[in-house]
Amino acid sequence: MELIQLRSFYVIAREHSVTRAASHLGLTQPALSIQLKALEAELGEALFTRHRKQMQLTQAGDIFYRHVQTVLTTLEEAKTEVAELQQLLRGHLAIATSDTNSAYVLPEVLRQFCAHYPHIRIDIRNRMSSQVLQMVLDQEVDFGIATLPIAHRQVSTDTLFYREEVVICPVDHPLSGVSPVSLAQVSPYPLLALSPRSTSRQLLDLAFQLAGVPMQVAMNLGSMEVIKRFVEIGLGVAIVPRVAVAEEEQQGRLAALTVAELPAREIGLVERKDRRRSPPATAFMHLLRAHLSQGKGRR
Repeated sequence: MELIQLRSFYVIAREHSVTRAASHLGLTQPALSIQLKALEAELGEALFTRHRKQMQLTQAGDIFYRHVQTVLTTLEEAKTEVAELQQLLRGHLAIATSDTNSAYVLPEVLRQFCAHYPHIRIDIRNRMSSQVLQMVLDQEVDFGIATLPIAHRQVSTDTLFYREEVVICPVDHPLSGVSPVSLAQVSPYPLLALSPRSTSRQLLDLAFQLAGVPMQVAMNLGSMEVIKRFVEIGLGVAIVPRVAVAEEEQQGRLAALTVAELPAREIGLVERKDRRRSPPATAFMHLLRAHLSQGKGRR
């Protein structure tokens, strides 16, 4: 019993016609009839009867059809898995996320991923959350990691971790050692902040409004590293993710103060609903979730 015979039988049963099946398979009608006769001879049963110019399955044919359908489906699944393995071994992965996530959350995951899959080309696009959403919608990336909530009918989101925001200041600053600190206590001091277009900045603006105190922005900056450096030399205070200042806090270069009014930020996965996750993306997400489950990269 050969695979071509099984495919021929299956298509005839599906099309109810040798003529249409032959056209679909790219065979001549006589060649297809020979395949069917050889299969029936091997089984010792007629598989079809003609009814009003259509091929109808006999009882034996109906039983055989169900098993052939299972065999062909399994073969297709096997082909898909092999193709996905090839894609995983030599593929491409594009991720859109913020500078903060790229610098302080993803490095260890990326190191592990590159060690496991050295031939996959990785493209990290550093963008603000609003831009991450647009890149996901435009299918420029496999997925995004952004500050939630993000509401759009074409995307799905899934929480990955929660990020604590802290006030940072020089260790000899008047606020140093005051923890938790209130936004009212922070308000009198010059604040170094991210761009007003960023989601983090907009949430910070809202927090000060809700607290009923002014936010004295001295500088708008585009880099977390620049903000930390400027705070360190005394140009102001800032509110940043704790994960971004773990090293400076440990080395005693900056003080990091808990803020009572600031809830933890929700950071999540952003994907198009109609896009099937690629094997490289699936492998990366597995490593990322394992990393986060150990409490690394989050508070």
